[in-house]
Amino acid sequence: MKITIKSQDAVVTCQTHGAELLSYQTAAGKEYLWQKDPAYWAKTSPVLFPYIGPVPDRVFINDIAYSIPRHGFIKDAEFEVLEQGADYVVLAAHSDDFTLSVYPYPFTFTVTFRLEGSALEVTYGVCNQGTQEMPFLVGGHPGFFCPMETGERFDDYLLRFADEATPDLHLTYSIFDNDAILYENLTQRSVKLIHRRTERGLQFDFPDYPSIAFWTPVKKNAPFLCLEPWCGGTMDQVSDTNLPEKKYVQYLPAGESRDYRFSFSPC
Repeated sequence: MKITIKSQDAVVTCQTHGAELLSYQTAAGKEYLWQKDPAYWAKTSPVLFPYIGPVPDRVFINDIAYSIPRHGFIKDAEFEVLEQGADYVVLAAHSDDFTLSVYPYPFTFTVTFRLEGSALEVTYGVCNQGTQEMPFLVGGHPGFFCPMETGERFDDYLLRFADEATPDLHLTYSIFDNDAILYENLTQRSVKLIHRRTERGLQFDFPDYPSIAFWTPVKKNAPFLCLEPWCGGTMDQVSDTNLPEKKYVQYLPAGESRDYRFSFSPC
């Protein structure tokens, strides 16, 4: 089921399958989110939980092997609507027989989309419904059109970090030939994807995530870039599938909840 929320400045559409964000349009009708093309990538904004990254074989938790899918399973879950208003919606999914067979922890996972003017805030909420501490990885994977205007090129764009010690990253397809690029421990967790001449684009904030990855499909010259806030792993840990050894692994005590937010708006 698709759900639409609105503010005076923007219109957002998501779906209950995977709580995936599908569209962000300004009031004037300009679309910013990548619109699923299987020739490049058939997703728009999958939710990553309780694992991030490929799974060469199995994921190990307490020396037991589990068949957790690539980027986890919540992206394929069917969510229910907990709350909805004109400018927000709260979706929820729960552990079930399948999730417990591949990840042995009872949980509730919520996704909240909330518009405040032109800014969309996305909150992933994790609640440990079990009786033991729960390890997990969590993150977002939204894709944005790049270039954003007719007549522009991908390499007209750059990433400008609010962290003054981090230089601009000028985009070219070749820098992604080895897959995603990861930045860690930025002093300010905010970045802009902007045209290098006009400086127009979008601002992306990720206050609850220690790292952010940037990705476009390898050697496809795809017209989009994903901005991926992560709690979990680094690019050199792909072959290590022992969940407790992953960098930035999260631990949530029994009965407790924790939120992870990111937001974006045109600039």
